[in-house]
Amino acid sequence: MPSSMPWTDLIPAETLVASKLQTPTTVTGLSCDSRKVGPGVLFFAIPGTRQDGHDYLEEVLRQGAFAVVEREDSFLTHPQTVRVKSSRKAFALACAAWFGHPTEHFHLVGLTGTNGKTTTAHLCEQVWEGLNFKTGRIGTVNYKVGDKITESSLTTPDPYTVQYLFNEMREAGVAFAAMEVSSIALDQERVSGTRFSGALFTNLTQDHLDYHGDVESYFAAKEKLFRELNPGFAAICTEDAFGKRLERQAYPVYTFSRLDADADFFVQDLQCDLKGSQARVRTPSGELDLRLNLLGSHNVINAVGVLALCHGLGLEADAVAEKLSEASGAPGRLQMAETGGKAHVFVDYAHTPDALLNVLRLLHEVRGKSGGRLFCVFGCGGDRDRGKRPLMASVASEWSDVCIATSDNPRTEDPNAILDDVEAGILPGRAEYKREVDRRRAIGLALSLAGPKDIVLIAGKGHEDYQILGTTKIHFDDVEVVREYYQI
Repeated sequence: MPSSMPWTDLIPAETLVASKLQTPTTVTGLSCDSRKVGPGVLFFAIPGTRQDGHDYLEEVLRQGAFAVVEREDSFLTHPQTVRVKSSRKAFALACAAWFGHPTEHFHLVGLTGTNGKTTTAHLCEQVWEGLNFKTGRIGTVNYKVGDKITESSLTTPDPYTVQYLFNEMREAGVAFAAMEVSSIALDQERVSGTRFSGALFTNLTQDHLDYHGDVESYFAAKEKLFRELNPGFAAICTEDAFGKRLERQAYPVYTFSRLDADADFFVQDLQCDLKGSQARVRTPSGELDLRLNLLGSHNVINAVGVLALCHGLGLEADAVAEKLSEASGAPGRLQMAETGGKAHVFVDYAHTPDALLNVLRLLHEVRGKSGGRLFCVFGCGGDRDRGKRPLMASVASEWSDVCIATSDNPRTEDPNAILDDVEAGILPGRAEYKREVDRRRAIGLALSLAGPKDIVLIAGKGHEDYQILGTTKIHFDDVEVVREYYQI
């Protein structure tokens, strides 16, 4: 990381509109937070949903900073300013330049889609490490640079943090890295200036509509990874219409599917049980047998996506498949909790209607003819898309024998009001329905009713080890709650 740099090396000509800075004026740091500026710092005034950086220009300029702005009136009014077309994009590009464009020094793959990103990221990591490569990962569970793991605050962090982590990866000698790229991050230009060796699309279903407004806007944000960031190649699941729309690109595309026989990676003879999954996969380099310790067809397609990614990176399919057979996937994704044989209990992050449907369908299939019941404990987050709440309930009541609605992260909403929204979607005459606002009690209720042949799905939080009640975050881990119940 440099101690200073000419501002002209940080703001590309194509985004520059006008400048009041002298050439060559040097800057000593970058920030979009007015509380973190000082003499020589280049402050980016970014319009946000709650605050606008343009409102803090007088304060930051008094502290000796320079400022990058979007608004013409701010540029005309204030000295020591640079005007750009988009201060969000300019900040991301400047961060990449400040750290010396670190992603040009290792292979980075960007993973986007509604479901499957986290599992795919962890499978990539486990395969690459199995092949003796040093790895990095940025995603929902945590951030990883070689052997160093730090807590994640966002699936895709802010541009400065993104490039800082990439720089650490370069310095650590990382060869391959996987990054979960959220739709909001793409919309907010957080990864502009990042070089992606490859990009993967999993699927697209309803999520984040509280931010994007409608599904088409949601897809348009995802599409930016493929249309604007120009990865070296793309691996695209063509099992939905959105994946089909992404197929035509100006760079190599490798498609994968369980449904489309014309896909480059086509899944056949798929079988799943409570011990794992297996399938025959046709690849560009021939057919292979894929065996996984992970349950379900959705995990098979995640694994085949990894095969397609690794093919694009030049790795041998047979070697990748061998390492996939040893992989454990991501924590909180159909993670089996210890019960001492008293029930089959799974914790999963499914928090969208489609994800919950996929998991419940799978568990419905793998229980076979055992005669056991399927329990579903689920909730919906507060201060988030209300439209999916009754949809989650419809899925839970249709595909389980007993569904228990409870709290997820209610945040600043009334937990009972959230459950009222949920309850509106319960299908009458299907599952036995129970409501328990306290999540610990709801899990305990399901476990108290479940026997050795029964399956219990605890959905919504997965790897998260907290609950957000109001504005307070408390420790809460679904897996720990199960172990405590069974005294394991």
